[in-house]
Amino acid sequence: MKKVATAIGVSMFSPLIVGSVLGAYFYLVTGQGQVFLQLLTTAISNAHIVGIVMALCVLPTYLFLYKCNKLSYAALTTAAMLGGAIFTFLFSVPGGPILIANAVMCALASALFLYSLRLP
Repeated sequence: MKKVATAIGVSMFSPLIVGSVLGAYFYLVTGQGQVFLQLLTTAISNAHIVGIVMALCVLPTYLFLYKCNKLSYAALTTAAMLGGAIFTFLFSVPGGPILIANAVMCALASALFLYSLRLP
């Protein structure tokens, strides 16, 4: 169980990664440093959605599939993306680029979760 808790902790780096990558991309495109900081802080401020999705969507799906011996990476990533979209819609905005960014951020969190579980 300690390994699962560590994997959830590692998955919380996804807002930092997504914010940095998107910020760097838009900095290179527009040349404005403020865009980088704005995207990074927006991603970090939406980290609560990643935590909620991990707790209510990914972890229960993982435990259920592990118990049934049918663990599928695609199922966990799908649960994370759907959960990210639903909770972003409920808590933040009804649509737009933030909805997509949060869904991608949740999918990356589930990927980091799964990757961390595979480490020795």
